[in-house]
Amino acid sequence: MFLLFIIIPLLLLIPVCIYMYFWFGRLFSLFPGISKRTGNILSAVFGFLCLYVSWPMYQFGGMIIIHFLVVSILIDIIYKIVRKRSGEISEKWDKVYRSGIISVVVVLVIITYGYINMHHIKETRYEITSGKVEGSLRIAAVSDLHLGTNMDADGLSGYCRKIEDEKPDVFVLVGDIFDENTKKEEMQKAAEIFASVKSRYGTYYVLGNHDPNNYVSNPEYSVEELCGALEEAGVVVLRDEVENLEGLTIVGRRDASSAERKSTWNLTEAADKENFILLLDHQPLRLKENAESPVDLQISGHTHGGQIWPTGILMQLLGVSELNYGYKKIENMDVIVTSGIGGWGYPIRTGKHCEYIIVDVHA
Repeated sequence: MFLLFIIIPLLLLIPVCIYMYFWFGRLFSLFPGISKRTGNILSAVFGFLCLYVSWPMYQFGGMIIIHFLVVSILIDIIYKIVRKRSGEISEKWDKVYRSGIISVVVVLVIITYGYINMHHIKETRYEITSGKVEGSLRIAAVSDLHLGTNMDADGLSGYCRKIEDEKPDVFVLVGDIFDENTKKEEMQKAAEIFASVKSRYGTYYVLGNHDPNNYVSNPEYSVEELCGALEEAGVVVLRDEVENLEGLTIVGRRDASSAERKSTWNLTEAADKENFILLLDHQPLRLKENAESPVDLQISGHTHGGQIWPTGILMQLLGVSELNYGYKKIENMDVIVTSGIGGWGYPIRTGKHCEYIIVDVHA
């Protein structure tokens, strides 16, 4: 944990600080009244200021600085290519380049788009078939809200009413509904809101990697307090547990980060094999292994569909995520990975959209 959240980010931010030193040096060279020595001092100060703003790297300031770095480097490359091919750059465009105004404008456009995209939440529908259902089964699912990032409990209530209007047979919450920044009072309000959604089978919840507040030393509430608030409100929390209902079996796994986690095969031993078996697993891992079990449909989240482009694509190419987003059929099992209704760390999404999903299972 220390390596992931402290050492690696620091190692990545050191070259950022160095680059920004030279970037500010280029900017200050436009002002004839600033001596070279003063310019170097100011560049160092602003470079370290960028390092300070970037910490922690996974928060809003770090995201902006990293975007600024990538955009500026691309502009540097374009500038050098143009200068090499044309032989010279006009004084006007040279000043524009050294001022960094293009980088600022491009990053502002990206951040503005990301903010709008984060707050534009869609309903995404899927239709699958199964011989185990009579008529149809409608599943509503929400994942990766990270309550407090792009909406509070009052905003959540509006979307839950939209979900209820779809008349789902079951409402499932697939992890990371809360995180380290969620206030206890908001968590308690959200628990009651989720429980209030009317459906045939009720509301079911599995924990994600952020729900237990493992990434902060002094959380506002413990995982037991969280589960207690949910259960007291009427939400069924499944931690490696199986619920056999009339025509539907829900298998809820602990998150992959849990050392106590059981295998899907172990859990499905208690499942009614005649029922349609729905697996709720926050992280879309070991999909082929799950497909060899009696599971009919797995719903996962966690990836955010790549909250910041192109991380989702890279994570799937590198094998970190087996499925970044969407639908896949693996043997007899259907898999759906939702991008989530919110996001972690900051209210910006430049990758996939935010969504809640409606899955219709037909005979």
